[in-house]
Amino acid sequence: MVWWTLEDARIGRARLEEVWTAAGLSPALLPEPPTPEKALRAAVREAAVGQQGHLIRLGKDDEHELVFAVVEEQRDGAGNVNHRQEARIALRKQVAASLGSDAPDHDLVRAVRERYERLLTTHTPDDVRRALVKTLAACAAVTLREHGGVYWVPAPFAETLRRLQIAVAGIGASRLDVVPIHASPEASQALGAAARSALENDLAVLTAEIDAFLHEPPDRAATLTRRLATFDELRAKADLYHSVLQVQVSDLDARLDELTRHVEGLLQAKAS
Repeated sequence: MVWWTLEDARIGRARLEEVWTAAGLSPALLPEPPTPEKALRAAVREAAVGQQGHLIRLGKDDEHELVFAVVEEQRDGAGNVNHRQEARIALRKQVAASLGSDAPDHDLVRAVRERYERLLTTHTPDDVRRALVKTLAACAAVTLREHGGVYWVPAPFAETLRRLQIAVAGIGASRLDVVPIHASPEASQALGAAARSALENDLAVLTAEIDAFLHEPPDRAATLTRRLATFDELRAKADLYHSVLQVQVSDLDARLDELTRHVEGLLQAKAS
């Protein structure tokens, strides 16, 4: 079983890459690098926490600008609420990291700017969490709790798990705990049920997605091509679970074959 604790997990991009590489993990498993747009959205979320009497609201988001408005909120004793915009924070997407405001000295604008400048080169704990989940998914991990947090990783990925444990230890005071599960009929039965449920859930999601594509095909052929790769990954995961836990999902291959035919048909239609 595997779970983690992230503590003091804000980390610069360069430092995260260093920790990741030193542990021998694939760079493909890293979170996407910070961008000005992501940094501003995160800065706004952080600056808005705990505010009394002020809101930060999205005003515009198009190919040219991302704009947030700082709004004063006033409530009277009669149940009325009034809003007055006090500042505008704008990111010009075509100009690298160009953040402007019509009220640069406003306390909330300064708070957003300070966080924005830091987040331009820093990953949040949520970024780190996503990288851990992505790495465990690459290890065919099975979620043992409904909302995640505790996973079982098949033995063939023990080395990757050890490397991940080393990497997490290099991120602040974070840790990845690994508890071996000894082979027993009870353990195999419990893990087998969780693995089967995970496969069935993955298959259900893919089926619903392809059904939607049949009604409204995606614009890009690459979207369909990626689904073919996803089908192969699910087959490989099913084979692994079968070899380790003797888990088998009824008609999985037949259902994946059917989905593959649908996707190949959509690709042929796009090519014609």
